[in-house]
Amino acid sequence: MKLKEFDFKLPKDEARKKKIIITSISVITLILIITLSATFAYYQSIENQNPINTSVGEFSSGDLILAVNIDGVESQTFPTKGSGYISSGVTCDKDASGRWDNDEWTIAVSNLTQSKTTCNINFTAIPKLKDSLLAQFGGENSIVEAPANTFTNVSSSSENKMYKMGDDYGMSYYYRGAKNLLNNNLIFAEHQWKIIRINGDGSIRMIYNGICPNNSCSINSTGTETELKKGDFNSTYITDNKHLGYMYGGGALEYSTSRVQALLNQTSSTAKTELETWYVASIESQGGNITSKISDTLFCNDRRLRSEVGGESTGNGYSQNTTFYAAYHRLITNKEPTLKCGVQHNAFTVLGTIHSNGALTKPVGLITADEVSLAGGVMNITNSTYYLHTNQIYHTMTPNYVDLDVGVSSYLFGVNSNGRFAMITVANNHGVRPVLNLKSSVQVTGNGSATNPFVVA
Repeated sequence: MKLKEFDFKLPKDEARKKKIIITSISVITLILIITLSATFAYYQSIENQNPINTSVGEFSSGDLILAVNIDGVESQTFPTKGSGYISSGVTCDKDASGRWDNDEWTIAVSNLTQSKTTCNINFTAIPKLKDSLLAQFGGENSIVEAPANTFTNVSSSSENKMYKMGDDYGMSYYYRGAKNLLNNNLIFAEHQWKIIRINGDGSIRMIYNGICPNNSCSINSTGTETELKKGDFNSTYITDNKHLGYMYGGGALEYSTSRVQALLNQTSSTAKTELETWYVASIESQGGNITSKISDTLFCNDRRLRSEVGGESTGNGYSQNTTFYAAYHRLITNKEPTLKCGVQHNAFTVLGTIHSNGALTKPVGLITADEVSLAGGVMNITNSTYYLHTNQIYHTMTPNYVDLDVGVSSYLFGVNSNGRFAMITVANNHGVRPVLNLKSSVQVTGNGSATNPFVVA
């Protein structure tokens, strides 16, 4: 059958119709490429795009009519790629079938055998990640604070919750419960992540869960794949309270001489250096389209003393003095986690604000012990079902204590291989799981499940 060439001029009265009529200029190797003429004010020219890709028999002007709907409203123009819209489906009459390719921004039509065939292309706004997360639990107004004594027990194997709690920016909404029930899986920048919470500034906090080449992978549950590497929080050190800091004062092998000096944000911990190196190589190297989606939201390295948050008197917080820190009182004694960092000096960001210190070079950190508690972890109680259990031991960035009676070591909170809290010395070679924050404006596809994770658009 001979393929026809045809003219794409529209009568003036056709230009007033409320449907977009697109016909192909030619058929070349079964691919029809249509560019709408800019001389018709009623139609939009789509530059550098191939809106139609179809095989047909005899084809003449007017055989294919495309009608465009955006958010349920008939439109005279196509949304452009990258404008925040995605096709939600194509329906054609006369037994034809259509499919819109959101990556190539083209339509493929098959079984186009009759003239005046109409295909309706529906476009909807890509949802924002924050809205999708809240919608899982009925929206912001449906989410409540956790009941009293929630954090004295681990989360259950049937728990699938989102609760709210105030942080330094406003109201935060956090996940708690079983990994096989929570829809908090996300793919971003060729890595997979577990979403921890919506921060009070609207950004989304997430913890590293493995690589994801080409943003297509199976979601990890346990194993070393969930970690960036095995490493120390501080590998070159003398036992000193200052080494519980994400940054600290003086050199690694110099004893601190005062608490003020121990708390100086001068020298990077080993963990901070490794995380920033990874960020440059694996995130920043992908370009501005990736880094523009990352939020400079604070990471809390709470170095307050136990006595400063209502606990018993404690050491002085520098050199080799026995000292117990604020999180020991919160999470071991009282089992009452918080999302407020308490002291601006301990709140790490790249750019300093009224909430933070501006001491970071790159916007990357580690999870806090309080976030582990909110998710379902408790001291000395096994929990292999919640979403932070990986069957590995890994670091948090929360100080616990320095005790001269147990080998003169500086201890952080960690997550044990059975899911409970662990006491990890700063020189322990355990898992490093980067934490990033995505901007509140980030849009996603998917529903967050292990089989259909959120994918950042």
